[in-house]
Amino acid sequence: MTRFHFGWGWLFIILAFCNTYYTTSLQRVRRRARDDIQRELVKSRLASEHESADWLNNFLDRFWLIYEPVLSASIVSSVDQVLSTNTPAFLDSLRLTHFTLGTKAPRIDKVRTFPTTPDDVVMMDWAFSFTPNDVSEMTPRKVAVKQNPKIILEVHVGKAFATAALPILVEDITFSGLMRIRMKLMSNFPHVQVLDFTFLEKPVIDYVLKPIGGEAFGFDIANVSASLPFYTTHHHSLTAP
Repeated sequence: MTRFHFGWGWLFIILAFCNTYYTTSLQRVRRRARDDIQRELVKSRLASEHESADWLNNFLDRFWLIYEPVLSASIVSSVDQVLSTNTPAFLDSLRLTHFTLGTKAPRIDKVRTFPTTPDDVVMMDWAFSFTPNDVSEMTPRKVAVKQNPKIILEVHVGKAFATAALPILVEDITFSGLMRIRMKLMSNFPHVQVLDFTFLEKPVIDYVLKPIGGEAFGFDIANVSASLPFYTTHHHSLTAP
């Protein structure tokens, strides 16, 4: 500073600049270190703990009311067409006349993510449930307009004019289970090459089947008063072409 004939004022200015640069650099290093540490802690927590999906359930509660009628209508259209073209010879007709999954959306109870998988693989454990009859978390307004799942399969027995319609009713459907979902990604559309899912424990399925009498006079053929356990050891996978 003396060689270039700078005075004390310039010295303080340069020292203030160096101090500012040092403080900014130190804050940047601490922020990056803190972010790296938090990222590693999140990875370890994701691999060892389950997290809630309340934000997704909140979205499903609203989106389900819009999407469920469209989904049910598409299922009725596609399934009814298949049934009408594949009706057994001893039946006059076989039609799916009513299908609805109700107004209460499925719920994801907890999610566990595995962050140490390869970059093109996403693997998660989903604990989900579909319990339309449980109204403990619903408001009185939602309970008043609630609709339960119902499937009506109409079977016409006989030929020509001597036919009788036998509605087969399935209602009070509930389902819960713990499933592992594994997706292998790819760069081309639809960007998911393989979708593989399997149950990690026995899922619980419950329903009421009324093959005679319909909704008014029908009775549950199996007197299903407890959950029907179902377990499979097979892996179900969908592979993109």
